[in-house]
Amino acid sequence: MDFHQLWTILSTPDNVPIVMLLIVVPFYTWYGLRQSFANDRLIAQLEADPVMAKTHHRKTQPWRPEWAREIHVWPFLLRIEFLAAIILTIILMVWSITLNAPLEEPANPTLTMNPSKAPWYFL
Repeated sequence: MDFHQLWTILSTPDNVPIVMLLIVVPFYTWYGLRQSFANDRLIAQLEADPVMAKTHHRKTQPWRPEWAREIHVWPFLLRIEFLAAIILTIILMVWSITLNAPLEEPANPTLTMNPSKAPWYFL
């Protein structure tokens, strides 16, 4: 197998999102399942010990004394989500500028589509 040819195919701008999905989807699936199993273990532990259920903070991570007891959601969470949206927008803009993915050719009004290739033809 020629790895240069494989790299050429995988690094074309059309295939970059597919390759990223092949990496990102299994990672976040594993991460979500890991967190759900940790939450299930915590629920079973809290159901077995009613005294702990009244005092435990119901998170899988241990409680740290420097954490605030109450967090005001409105300004803080909105600020974090706004910054995440801006950062993601910048990443997508840089990505779309640097990767020159080919677009379809402009529409030609004098050329009609082959009706046998129309999606409703196969219904």
